[in-house]
Amino acid sequence: MANYFDLHAAAALATKPGPFVTMTLPITGVPATDRTQFNSLLKAGKRRLAEVAPNRNWAVYEESFAPYEHGPLTNGSARGLLIMAGATESYHYWLHTAVGPTITVTYQPNVLPILRSRDTISDYDLLLLDSQGFEVAQVRSGRPELVNLPVDAPNTLEKALGSELRDRGRWQRSAGDSTHYSGTGTLDASKSADQRNYFMAVDAYVSQQFSNVDQVPLILVASAKNQGNFRKLSQNAYLDANVRVVQAPNLAAANQTLVALMVGVNDQRHVQAAQIRQDAYDKARQQKQVVLDLGALATAAVQGQIAKLWIQDDAFQAGHLTESGDVMTATALSRQNNLYNDLALVVSQRGGQVEVLPADAMPTRSPIAAQLRIRESVQL
Repeated sequence: MANYFDLHAAAALATKPGPFVTMTLPITGVPATDRTQFNSLLKAGKRRLAEVAPNRNWAVYEESFAPYEHGPLTNGSARGLLIMAGATESYHYWLHTAVGPTITVTYQPNVLPILRSRDTISDYDLLLLDSQGFEVAQVRSGRPELVNLPVDAPNTLEKALGSELRDRGRWQRSAGDSTHYSGTGTLDASKSADQRNYFMAVDAYVSQQFSNVDQVPLILVASAKNQGNFRKLSQNAYLDANVRVVQAPNLAAANQTLVALMVGVNDQRHVQAAQIRQDAYDKARQQKQVVLDLGALATAAVQGQIAKLWIQDDAFQAGHLTESGDVMTATALSRQNNLYNDLALVVSQRGGQVEVLPADAMPTRSPIAAQLRIRESVQL
């Protein structure tokens, strides 16, 4: 998943001499296929640079691609490779979302693939819970992995609460120095108290060992009954209140179900994010803080007045954004430059939030839209 560092590195590269040759290469895992695709894109990039920037010699860019001409084209888990090559410096990034083969020659580094990767994949933890035990899985950069819990983890009810004792009508469980009372009276009542105590122990452990450390959302995978009972007791601030997987997890074969669980959770998270985004857009539009006109949007961008920028994935608008906020289309390079990329880079550099989204996730039918910080301060 792209993070602040990735955007910062790309923004720093933008201060170096250009134009920039940016390649996105799909990683299939088949060396011959990936090598053929890489060589084809490289030839296209060399040809395009000669067409739109004849004053630049390809030799100054070749060094940036040289490590990949004969070296490995994957890091083992990536689904794509992004290479940004400037006239003096370059930057590469492994993408964990599917990409198409592209090669661009632009005024600024092409940050749209980084933003697309960041917005598509989110990190989170999965808590697979039943009444007798639990497992934890972590989803990082689009890959789910089951955590190997330490031997002292309370991953079963028996380990957490100890052996069951009965003394004068009082049922209790003892675990080391601590005794967890299960209540008095019937066995059903004691089992109910045991369940409550166990869920509290699980909640405390997961909070301390995972959520409070990594500070990512926690998605609960449990039956409807256990979902309700656990959520009533949980003090975990990172437990997602809206996204949940209501099914009894198969803890004995948890690894075999992780990919399916991740796909289902991602679908829920995307739907939730789309609704939140739509609500925010509608509210901003009512307050007259939405800008769709490209001229006004460009002016607001260079003035640092854009709070959020939404760009449709694969959308293209010819033009180059100048430092003054004008859109230039007079040169061959500017006519094949993607103005939307320039806007995304400027907004990111000035602290705005940029989302690159598929068409069905856009809050408007326009390929680009912006929410202003303070409308009155923008000189249009």
